[in-house]
Amino acid sequence: MPDPTSTICGTCPSLADMACLAPTLNAVVDAAWHPGWAPAALVRLVQFCGALREGTDPEKWAMLRHSLRQHPVRRLVMEDPLARLALEHPGDTAGHPLLRDLLLGLGEGPRMLEQASRAGRDLFAVSSQIGLPAGLRGQAAFLASVVEGVLERQPGAEILTLGAGHLREAALVRQRGAIGRWVAQATEQDVLTRMRDSLPSGLPVRSLRCSLGGFVRRPYMRGCFDLILLPLLPDALDANGLRNLADAAFAALKPGGMLLIGSPAGPAPEAAWMEAFLHWRPTWRTTQDLLAAFAVLPPAQLTTCRAFSSPEGRLVYAMAERRRR
Repeated sequence: MPDPTSTICGTCPSLADMACLAPTLNAVVDAAWHPGWAPAALVRLVQFCGALREGTDPEKWAMLRHSLRQHPVRRLVMEDPLARLALEHPGDTAGHPLLRDLLLGLGEGPRMLEQASRAGRDLFAVSSQIGLPAGLRGQAAFLASVVEGVLERQPGAEILTLGAGHLREAALVRQRGAIGRWVAQATEQDVLTRMRDSLPSGLPVRSLRCSLGGFVRRPYMRGCFDLILLPLLPDALDANGLRNLADAAFAALKPGGMLLIGSPAGPAPEAAWMEAFLHWRPTWRTTQDLLAAFAVLPPAQLTTCRAFSSPEGRLVYAMAERRRR
């Protein structure tokens, strides 16, 4: 397979010319006939898209994306159930509950993978282990560990999860009997229904159907939660909206309560591939972006305020703790 940058040459009359793109893309498609092809092929495609995107103005990049999608390699990429799901659910794909279930092998996930072709399963084995999907795979276990830590210091803790999806982390919490109540917010009723049907029996979870905008305007009560989680900020949330959300969530914390928010971390090397083939453009944020949102919190009421990256570096988190009286 040729080097991904070898086809990006000054002799091409236009970078959008398929004659310029075809050699590398053809090689990716041809590789699908060989055993063990997916890792090398997908990594090469990610690198190729990144090289095309680097230093390219938005108009030319739009032309390139169109050309990439006209090549048969797009049909190959679409065999991957992760890619197909991303195209079927545009918008905040990273936060979509079905994507989490696909990555975790829960709920509808096994069925989606079983229905995929051999090429699709090979691709998914790689795409689920790189970039943002890799970060999302580990997030449920991380959130469960945060809940466990809060329960150890505050038995009977009350928890609120914003953008809860199917709340898969709840099943990973070992001290479920120590939970006072867990409120799960989501916008879609079918998401909440599926969540309730899949939760472990006896878990005191209540659902809250409202938008995050509605939560900001009318917080769920003041000073009533020991832990508030927003695992993945919506892509459309701008800096001002993020500050408003942090302010409203902090107001809903009890003294000694903790607020945790998360976001895709960028810039990411796979971003151009995701944009070209998955139509997926997450809002990439830094730890500084998250800490800037916490700047609206009253310093006199803060015990801790810090930001950090997930182990694989594809997600960032910020944590704020309310001072005890």
